[in-house]
Amino acid sequence: MAKNLKADFKELYPSALMKHETQWLIKVLEQAHYNKLKIQELDATSFINEFVNKLDKQKLYFTKKEVEIFQQQYQSTISTHLQQGNLLPGFEIYNSYKKRAIERLNWVLVELEKEPDLFIEKNYTINRDQSDWEESKKTLDIVWKDLINSEFIREVIQQLDQNVTEISEGSKLFDKTVSESRENLKRSYERWIKNITEFEASDVQEIYLTTLTHMFDPHTIFMNMKEKEKFDQAMNNEFVGIGARLQDEDGYCTIKELLPGGPAEASRELEPNDIILKVAQAEGEFVDVIDMKLAKIVDLIKGPKDTLVRLEIRPIKDPGSSKEVRIIRDKIKLTENLAKAYVKQITIHGKKTNVGVIELPSFYGSSGKGPKATDDVEELITKLKSFSIKGLILDLRRNGGGYLSEAVNLAGLFITRGPVVQVKNTDGKIRKKFDFNPKISWNGPLFTLVSRYSASASEIVAGALQDHNRAIVVGDESTHGKGTVQSMIQMNLPFNLLANRTQGKTSAAKITIQKYYLPSGKSTQINGVESDISMPSINTLLPIGESDLEKALPNDKIAAVNFRKSIEQFSFREDMKSKLNLRAKERRTNSEPFQYLLENISYFKEKREQKEFSLNLKTRLEERKIEREKGDSLKEKQEAFEDLSFPSRKITLSVVEEQIDQSRKARGLDLNSTKDEDGFVIPENFDLQLNESLNILTDYLEFTQPSGSALRQFNTPQDI
Repeated sequence: MAKNLKADFKELYPSALMKHETQWLIKVLEQAHYNKLKIQELDATSFINEFVNKLDKQKLYFTKKEVEIFQQQYQSTISTHLQQGNLLPGFEIYNSYKKRAIERLNWVLVELEKEPDLFIEKNYTINRDQSDWEESKKTLDIVWKDLINSEFIREVIQQLDQNVTEISEGSKLFDKTVSESRENLKRSYERWIKNITEFEASDVQEIYLTTLTHMFDPHTIFMNMKEKEKFDQAMNNEFVGIGARLQDEDGYCTIKELLPGGPAEASRELEPNDIILKVAQAEGEFVDVIDMKLAKIVDLIKGPKDTLVRLEIRPIKDPGSSKEVRIIRDKIKLTENLAKAYVKQITIHGKKTNVGVIELPSFYGSSGKGPKATDDVEELITKLKSFSIKGLILDLRRNGGGYLSEAVNLAGLFITRGPVVQVKNTDGKIRKKFDFNPKISWNGPLFTLVSRYSASASEIVAGALQDHNRAIVVGDESTHGKGTVQSMIQMNLPFNLLANRTQGKTSAAKITIQKYYLPSGKSTQINGVESDISMPSINTLLPIGESDLEKALPNDKIAAVNFRKSIEQFSFREDMKSKLNLRAKERRTNSEPFQYLLENISYFKEKREQKEFSLNLKTRLEERKIEREKGDSLKEKQEAFEDLSFPSRKITLSVVEEQIDQSRKARGLDLNSTKDEDGFVIPENFDLQLNESLNILTDYLEFTQPSGSALRQFNTPQDI
């Protein structure tokens, strides 16, 4: 296979369309970006280094001299090339990378045939992204030989039974394991070569131009037609297709999952793990898709709504046969990415009490009739209120943001009226975005659960509700720290290129055009929203915040918005946060789950700080034994906490219920067979942060409700 892939090498070049896209992007960056930088001000040395690093992040292919040559060739002319729409420097560097990579990986396949030395008294640095470029090909050979030995050891350890703690060189077990490991590594490196040869010109363009946009700030990006389509699908939570999730497995396009309610499931002719051999459009000729790049197969299967696609399938239930499946494409709703809710049962003064949890993964939206975060959350609140909930937790821990308009509208579900966010343009002008709708969907105790992953629109909502004293923010010490606003700008193609583009598709740029500030005038940029009640978290050790990103815009502050808080709106008493914080700290002191968390954080930190790994199999097996014992101990402790979870009942959106019914109907199942009168269960996985949030909500209700009295409703203002 390696020899054939060697012959497949061909250089890639930019198209005429890419020239126009680049010239357009430069104009947009110079005119629309918040910093108003000119392309002539570009740090050419840094730009070239960043692009080379994106291609060869682990510094395994290029030498120091080759990188210096790239600098000498292009640094004085790079800005002129970009203004002219000329991407040749990027493509020439990529073609050099492609040649070096294929040569090196074929060299590795030869090296793999040699007997590995798995008992070297030497360490290897697995992550080389902070290393210097090697001086020569000979020193790179040494690095690669160490890498191959490290990969061999990793693969051998994976092949061995967990209980094997030592292995003798020359034994039957050793020889068998090394042989199996060699075959696995060969397949891995052959796939690596295949992936490189399948890289397309549009992929090079996307990497090169995104490297350019990241010189302006980390959130400004270029999207070619493919990437723009993926973005639209994610934000709208819908696409047109057959409703199947595909995966490449050793060159075979395999169905991993049938999406509920989709045409693939409704056909009742497909199963997970079926293999797609060929694809045809309507009554046209079949195209063989074995060994085809997965993205190309997806493009063949997707298409306009109500059109026919034919698949030749190798069924998992009868691998020796094949069959044709005819499917009419339809709109698929990605309901797993929509808001979810749960009723949780807590105990207040000995009495079971219902509270609600809403989990919002993003601030999604649609210009048409598609799902919108605000509408979905409002629907879930209505359903939760039917269970007489006495408090609500809005879980934004995994929410990376989304539409600014949805953030403003969603905050309005919890306040009568008032400012939600201030937006500052590059010219210094400030616009204040208010919620003017006096309607409140939930006017009771509200807690916002956040993490270091909560970003952008999540920070707007959490910060605004905090400024209004409407919610208490609980979670990591602070959120991500993204205080910038991006606008999606579609490219207008020249008339002579319109006929050549894919119907309805165009490239775009997501440009940072504004900074936003909370009603208090604070910026969330870099600093994020600080939690009123914080918990220990592994996230503090990870480089996942805005402050960890290069070229991030600085933090600053503007004047606060003067507004009068409505007396009709629920708010927390001034001393409540400190009382709840004190109670939470007291509880954590003697909490076994939090002691476990601190132990886990300490262990994680220790492993994260380990930079080098032994190239001696005996040493690595000893380390694995220690790690396994530690891992088993931590897992055993975590499993012991499952009984501490609060009873829970899932609440679903109407669109999800409809999809479930469609799915069950398509499979010939009874629609009422899973209905449950009570529906409260103990969750299998213990969620410490959510559990502690529920404990804090319990504390609040106990503080505000006299023992023995009936719990009061919170649909009217409360003086607490």
